Formats: sequence, C-alpha cells, structure tokens
Amino acid sequence: MTHTSPRLPRRLLRRPFRPTLVRRVFLALLVAFSLVWIVLLARDFAAANDSATLDARLRAVGDNLLASIAPLRDGAYAGAVVASNAALINDTYRTNGLPDVLMELRDAAGRVAYVSPQAARTDLRAPPGGFADGRVDGQRYRVYRGRHGGWSLTVAAPWPGRWWMLRMMVGNLTLDMLIAFPLVLLPVWIAVRRGLRPLRTLSDAIAARGPDDLSPLGVAPRYAELQPLTGALDRLLDQLRHKLARERGFVQDAAHELRTPLAVMAAQAHVLVMAPDADEREQAGRRMLHAMARASHMIEQLLDMANIDAARQAAPAPFDVAGLVRTELALLVPAALARDIDLALDAPDTLVRALDVHALQSILHNLVNNAIAYIPRHGRIHVQLRGTDAGSGDGRDGGDGLVLSVADDGPGIPPAQRDLVFERFHRGAGHETPGAGLGLAIVREAAARLGGRVALGAGLDGRGCGFVVTVPGAGTA
Repeated sequence: MTHTSPRLPRRLLRRPFRPTLVRRVFLALLVAFSLVWIVLLARDFAAANDSATLDARLRAVGDNLLASIAPLRDGAYAGAVVASNAALINDTYRTNGLPDVLMELRDAAGRVAYVSPQAARTDLRAPPGGFADGRVDGQRYRVYRGRHGGWSLTVAAPWPGRWWMLRMMVGNLTLDMLIAFPLVLLPVWIAVRRGLRPLRTLSDAIAARGPDDLSPLGVAPRYAELQPLTGALDRLLDQLRHKLARERGFVQDAAHELRTPLAVMAAQAHVLVMAPDADEREQAGRRMLHAMARASHMIEQLLDMANIDAARQAAPAPFDVAGLVRTELALLVPAALARDIDLALDAPDTLVRALDVHALQSILHNLVNNAIAYIPRHGRIHVQLRGTDAGSGDGRDGGDGLVLSVADDGPGIPPAQRDLVFERFHRGAGHETPGAGLGLAIVREAAARLGGRVALGAGLDGRGCGFVVTVPGAGTA
C-alpha cells in the first residue's frame, strides 16, 4: 500500500507570503530600527575613538582618587586606597579583555606610596594636570597626572583597539535594540490591526451584496482616511447605476425603433406573397427595400455608437486631418448633387494632428449627412476646418487643437428643442425625413472621445444650423 503526502494548494505554493499591510509595517519598523542602530553605532564609535573622551574619563578617575586621599597624611593608607580602587577598575577591564589600568602615587617629597606592578618597569610621564601618550610592553597608553593635597597621582589607561570597541558596541547596542523593538512593535501592530478592521467590515459588506445590488454602501467609517474610499465607491456605484439605466433605455429604444422597419418588411413580404397584381407586388417590394435600408442604416449607426462607446485606444498616430476631410467629403458629393446642394469646404492645405480617425469620420459623416437630408433642395452646406492655438484660440494652421464646423441654410432647429437634439433616438418634429435620431448623439459621443465638445449655433446667413466641434490639444506630429 502506498502513502501519499498531503499536497498544499497551488496558490499557497506560488505565493507562500502574501503582501499585507501588517507585514509592511513590520518591515518598515525593522528598517527604521536598523537605521537607528547604524546611526547610534557610528556616533558611539566616533566618540570612543576621540581622545577627548578618554581624557575626560582619566581626569575623572584621577581627580576623584586624589580628592578621596587628600585628607590622608600616611603614605601607606593613601597607597592602600589607591591600590583598592585600581583593583576594582582592573577587574572590569580584565572582564572585558583589556590590559590593566596603571597607577602611581607619590607624596609631596616625591616618594612612591603606590605603583602598579607593570608601571614599575617603565617611566610614565605627563605634565602636571595634563596628558601624554606612552607605551608599556608594546601597548599604547594614555597618561594623566594630577596633584591635590600634597599628593601626585599618575593614571595610565590602555587605548582599546578599534575592533574591540566595535565588537563591544555592536553587542551592547544590539541588545538594547532587541529589547526596544517588541515594545515599539506591539502597540503599532495593535493600532494597525484595529485600523484595518473597518476595511474588513467594508469588504464583508461588499461581498455580501447581490450581483445586481448597486445601491449605496451605507457605511460611515470612523477614520477620516477611509472616508474618501467609501465616497469613491459610492460614486462609482452611482455611475454604474446610471450607466446600466442608460444602457437598458438604449436597448429598449433600439428595439422599439427596429421593430417598425421589421414590421413593415413583414407586412410587405406578406403582400409580395399574396398580392395577385404585379404593380402591387412592385410597390410592396419598394416599401420592403426602403424598410430594409432604414433598418440597415439604424444598425450601422448602432454599431458606430457601440464602437465609439468602447474603450479608448492607445495614443493615435498623427495624420493629415485636412486630407481626410477632403476625402470623406468627396464621398458625400454625389448625395449633395442629387439634391442640388452646394457643398463647400474651407480648410488649410495640411493640418497634422494625432486623433482617433474613426471618431473624426463619424463626426463628419453624421453632420454632413444630416444637413443633406434635412435642408431643402438648392441649399448650401459650408464645412470649415482650422487649427487652433492653445494660447490664443485662433489661427488657421497652428497650435495643437482644431475646430470643425458644419453650417447650412436649412430650416434650423427651434430653440426649445436644441437641448434635446443630442439625445439618443430624439427626432425633431415638423419634418418627414426618415431617421433613427442617432446621428447627433453619435457626434456628441465621438467629440467626447476626442476630448472635445460639440455646440449648436446659428447657420449660414442667420438661418439653419451651425454645428461646431472643438478639440483642444489634439497633438501634432
């Protein structure tokens, strides 16, 4: 019988240590303590290698000993006091692996009352009240000589090696930091855990919502830092609610608009099958073709709007906008000539900009097609293209932006309806021209995709409509 060891989940094998805020705080504290440890070690090491520090310690030892033996007159008693203090000091030095501190005591007559064994083999000299360097058995010493109450005391302390000092400081300082680290980490960890609790509450509230629940969160966090997050989530949910409501309305309106040509095609198909008269069948065929053309046009506009509503593409490449406008208008000339409409263009020879080509084509086609369809025969349409300077807002071929305007001398749009003409499926009253009411909505969405806007004003000679599309900062080659 074979035995298999339990297998860990692949997620745990791939990422055994997930990044968490608690772990980041722990690492940040560890880095901070490491930096403090380095700074303190450098400061203490620099101070320990400073001769002034050792001199101050030597002076303190010597002056304190002289003060303690100043009242004494017996050399034996004074020597015993110095000897006992030297023994205590050297116990500490030996424990730390350092050579002994050397002392020599003389009375006012210069007689030796006490001398360390090692000091007896050498001559330690220093000016009264001053310092000097010396060597004993190859070891470097710092020597201090003081006078007080008729006594002269010479104290010589060994210079510790740099590596010895560094080793001692690392051990002592590391121990202090290890003691302090958990004392600092514990309250910080508790604060972070308590601070993250509202996030977990918010996460649980979002996870418990249904897939169609886009209502506000209804969570009021105590901490000011979390209020922007909940506010942003509520705004996002509000945008999603409006977007879904808009899309539902769009689908309903599209279905309603498509139902009419489909019903016409179904009825005319029935007539084609059942009508005995050839003329009646021919009329039914023409009506069916007209309904099919209307449905096809509407489907094309719906696809056009869906493409415009899609995600913005990466940075577009620069191209000649003036050349594109001339090419597109040439395709629309036959439709204008069929209704004896004068179609004119005013544009620079070249105007290079970095734009979304499809969005610009949609704007131009819908504005010019609308003008051709709605103005009377023998009317006029004037298309103007110019570059704009970000600084002055003027200029035909300079700057970063552009302005595209399409004006006609048709019947125009009543002021009361001008706020509605850019809504989807809105068709003005008072005319019989077929359409789905999507053209100007596509223009508005396409202009927004280009980062610009469209405005409706007066047309030619104070009549008709004038649509002006402004795209600031379009970019140049």
